[in-house]
Amino acid sequence: MNKRAWQVLALSACCWSVSALSDGNKLLQECQDGINAMDGGTAKNAVGVGHCVGVLQATMDTLDLSHELTKLPKYVCMPEGGIPMIQSMRIVVKYLKANPESLNVNESILVTTALMSAFPCSDS
Repeated sequence: MNKRAWQVLALSACCWSVSALSDGNKLLQECQDGINAMDGGTAKNAVGVGHCVGVLQATMDTLDLSHELTKLPKYVCMPEGGIPMIQSMRIVVKYLKANPESLNVNESILVTTALMSAFPCSDS
């Protein structure tokens, strides 16, 4: 992973207190439940779905804010106008399922990494 990627991961991790850290195992369950609910099913844990949405939105907002404040290049280059929450949930779930060895990692770092994979920025 390049130096810029590590910088954004460190910044994302700093946004949450140590006592509030959650990992990818919980996030995977909550986001899968949210996708199921948005696809017409019933959420097993509405609070968990809210947590998934909150983590994804907070991480995306932190990435935008860090770019605006530091004027450094973006780490994630989302399409103009952003993406629907359901799409970000699907991206994160796909990444978590493809990388089960990383499920113990902090959820904000995993979300950032998933979004960086889905929407890489050119280094120019």
